[in-house]
Amino acid sequence: MESTISQNTNRQNLLQLIWLRLIAIIGQVVTILIVHYFLKISLPLTEMFLVLMFLGIVNFISFYRHKSEKNISDKSLFIELICDVLVLTAQLYLSGGISNPFISLFLLQVIIAAILLKRIYAWLIAVITIFSYISLNFTYRHIHALHNHEAGDLFNMHLHGMLISYIIAAVLLLIFVTKIIKNLKDRDKNIYLLKQKSLEEEKVVRMGLLATGAAHELSTPLSTISVILNDWKEMDFVNSQKEFQKELMQDIVTMESQLNRCKKILSDILLSSGKARLEQAEMKLAKEAFDLIIEEWKSTRNPQNLLYNFRGEDAKKIILDDTLIQGFYNIFDNALEESPNLVLIDVVVTKNEINLNVEDCGKGFDKKILQEIGKANITTKNSNGLGLFLAISSLRRFDGTLQIKNLAEKGAKVEIKIPLKNL
Repeated sequence: MESTISQNTNRQNLLQLIWLRLIAIIGQVVTILIVHYFLKISLPLTEMFLVLMFLGIVNFISFYRHKSEKNISDKSLFIELICDVLVLTAQLYLSGGISNPFISLFLLQVIIAAILLKRIYAWLIAVITIFSYISLNFTYRHIHALHNHEAGDLFNMHLHGMLISYIIAAVLLLIFVTKIIKNLKDRDKNIYLLKQKSLEEEKVVRMGLLATGAAHELSTPLSTISVILNDWKEMDFVNSQKEFQKELMQDIVTMESQLNRCKKILSDILLSSGKARLEQAEMKLAKEAFDLIIEEWKSTRNPQNLLYNFRGEDAKKIILDDTLIQGFYNIFDNALEESPNLVLIDVVVTKNEINLNVEDCGKGFDKKILQEIGKANITTKNSNGLGLFLAISSLRRFDGTLQIKNLAEKGAKVEIKIPLKNL
């Protein structure tokens, strides 16, 4: 989006160059006629007007591009300025070379390039103008004044020409550079507003991920409570009162733990709302961060058999966003749901990235499912796909990737890679 704004600004600045070039054409026509017919200095009119005709054709093409093309690149403006420099060089070559007082107009091209273009393009324009200036010192078309002009008169005419050249450059800079700078300021303002909007949208997306993830997490404890209540409905309270009381106490403990889990999920999302990532997170050692994540998950899910292993750069410090952690939980939950007896979690931290691998001993995924996995509307026999979709959405915010494959013997494996520079 920022690139589009810059290209639109270039389009507006191209229009300023078109107007500037039009003024240059008119000014050159008037100047050539005055010098040739009024000051009686012989000029190669045919060649000079052919150069002006070429400049007019270039300006017409530029005007057509301004009307037809919405986005103009920096390279296009660079080519436009090169055409102007070459035309000015040709006109100076035909009218005395460096002795022409209007040679100072080269500086106008350099100033405009410095304002409009990237540094590399501006330097190229400067180098081209310097080369042109030096070349005009050695090769140019001599012009001759009539014999009735004395050397002093010619010198005065040269000084007057320098004054006129300065006035032209000052006025054109004041008019057109002011407009160009205004366009650049408007561009910077639009980019700033775009960044603000992007931050707000990122916050909305983040809250959406948290809310959807929370709803996904709530389904498990609520299902557990629902199963317990259904069991109570089917119990014979009269004939098995003692047995019921014993099971009742166990069920109450289970329901309390599940309700506490629901409260924690809701509390976490409420605490996270309105807070920026850096405000609610702190730098932690990689091993410490993942140890806390695994411990937190174990305390709420109570897996029968979890094998957790951390390897690599344990001294690396990272910040793990809530949405990212919730994405990890969704993957762990899917593995536990498919393989209650065994879940393997392996974390490897290298110098450049984090590799998180989660394996289960379930049935694995069908080939068709593997091709469509990660889409919001995917439905599988062993998963509704929402957890993986949320995990992938969270990972994308940090340029992370997620791959799923079935193991050779039994089960499936989820491989996550996240660049450390984004954490």
